[in-house]
Amino acid sequence: MTVPAGFKGLLFPCECVSSRTGGYSDPWAEITKNKLLPNGTKEEILNILAREPSTITQIAEVLGLSAPSVHTHVSDMLRSEPLREAVEWEKTYPAERYYEPNFPVFKTAECAEFRALCEEMSKELVRLFEKKHQKIERAFHRTGLSEKGWELSDVTQCLFTNLYRGARTQLEQRGLLLSREKHANGAQWIFWAEEAAPNRRKR
Repeated sequence: MTVPAGFKGLLFPCECVSSRTGGYSDPWAEITKNKLLPNGTKEEILNILAREPSTITQIAEVLGLSAPSVHTHVSDMLRSEPLREAVEWEKTYPAERYYEPNFPVFKTAECAEFRALCEEMSKELVRLFEKKHQKIERAFHRTGLSEKGWELSDVTQCLFTNLYRGARTQLEQRGLLLSREKHANGAQWIFWAEEAAPNRRKR
């Protein structure tokens, strides 16, 4: 990356859209940057395996694809580590290989307490952001951004992003959050998936 002398370059909202090396934003950004899930087929495979570990043959039957095609996708994900072999899954035959996601999958039915806690903490964060609004507005007018035609609303997403990234860094330093991990292909990431909540029909 070529930039003027003495200028270290811009940090965009996510390093997944940047040629810059090193992580400075979300710890899952290298999933995108390294194209570990480049197409819908790999995502479909992960969705199948999130329900229960399956073999390549079973995945192929569900997707209506050939076993060699599924084998290629599974092999790719094993190398880059979004998938792993489910060694503890009960096998019908000793030679069978079952696969599962190599990251936590949060099931809707299991996470009601987590969701309630997250909602409670998010409300506290909203109150804090609102409480600091006047200070934020004063700081904005001292930046000179308003003279260039920008409004405070144009930068509040940036402020919030820096808020939660700063909190995440401190929590990682205190051991309350896991830092991004280096994987076999050199990419550093932490990943997870959440089961989509079923749509509720209004009566």
